[in-house]
Amino acid sequence: RSSSDYEEEGRTFLATDKPSEALAVFEEGSRRFPGDDDLRMGVALATSRLGEHAKACHLLEELKLAHPGNSDILQALTEAYLNRGMVDKALVAATEAVDAPDCDARTASRFARAFYESRRRKEALTFYEKAATLAPDWGEAWFGLGACLWALKHGPAAEAALRRAVELQPDDQQARQFWGCVVHDRGRRDEARTALEAVPLD
Repeated sequence: RSSSDYEEEGRTFLATDKPSEALAVFEEGSRRFPGDDDLRMGVALATSRLGEHAKACHLLEELKLAHPGNSDILQALTEAYLNRGMVDKALVAATEAVDAPDCDARTASRFARAFYESRRRKEALTFYEKAATLAPDWGEAWFGLGACLWALKHGPAAEAALRRAVELQPDDQQARQFWGCVVHDRGRRDEARTALEAVPLD
């Protein structure tokens, strides 16, 4: 078996929510191919999925030293820090990735989502704003920004961002529904009804 065979099998286990099986595969592969950092990354990801966040951080910090600026490693490290409640370190790792010259909107959005899902909405906002700046015509960036602004109780700005998301992606029913709910909660019920009636019930 090649190192790529181990990596593919391990990632399949991760994708099907089987971190214990993934860890066993990645560790076996790492023993056979000790210099393969893709397998070491797999060990770190599986370890983190199993809740061993301190161990995952240690592994990811070593990988970060070997591959400075790698956004996948920095994202995994950000998430591991957040799982440990180490928000300041998470911000340092995320900022390093997002401030890189080759950072794109999707990368910024991934980091934003990591903070948002950890209920660190204020920190997430910076990265959603970066995503919208990098790709002003990408509706998903505006949707994420609007949702984050709404969670932070910035009503007018949230409505404007969500309206922009709907304009850019009129078929995105989730964005349209969210925008309609925001409009409703801000007191414009007729306008909200029109927006929500356009959302399929299924």
